[in-house]
Amino acid sequence: MTVIHANDPTTQFLSVIYSQREDVRRIITEINTTSELKRAVHDDDSIMMFGHGNEYGLFSKPDKKGRVRRLLIKAEFVYLLREKTCIGIWCKANEFAKQYNLHGLFSGMIISELEEASLFAIPTTIEELNCENVKFAQNLKYCLETFSLNEVPARMKELDDAKSPLTTFNYNNLYYFP
Repeated sequence: MTVIHANDPTTQFLSVIYSQREDVRRIITEINTTSELKRAVHDDDSIMMFGHGNEYGLFSKPDKKGRVRRLLIKAEFVYLLREKTCIGIWCKANEFAKQYNLHGLFSGMIISELEEASLFAIPTTIEELNCENVKFAQNLKYCLETFSLNEVPARMKELDDAKSPLTTFNYNNLYYFP
């Protein structure tokens, strides 16, 4: 499995999902060229993709001013991803997957920052956000290691022990595409 994680402080909690997994061959957090990334995707049957993004793809790591300069995973990768088992956890990854008929587990909007919570009128605190996102990632890791991908969305909902507006929102935004 290849992991692509455009790691930043607000998505660092997702690293627990792939840490200490024996099936992870490669973890990519920095990409210099598109061809380098395409080679990595081409060489593996399963791809995990984490970070921020939108319906057009997975964003690169933000610069020092917090600006995103490019998409790491985008439409030009679809021909490689269609034959893979994918796990995409970024905002609106499900829309990207649906548009391009990708297979695997994808997230819709996942709130990982207070600004996102405010945008969706989800009452929370930074303490709840930090605590519950870590639990979300731990629960997702457990589900990925225990159940088939098609079972993960339902199993995740069962593991939401807080049932707060934040966790209900996040746990209800996982989708499986066969």
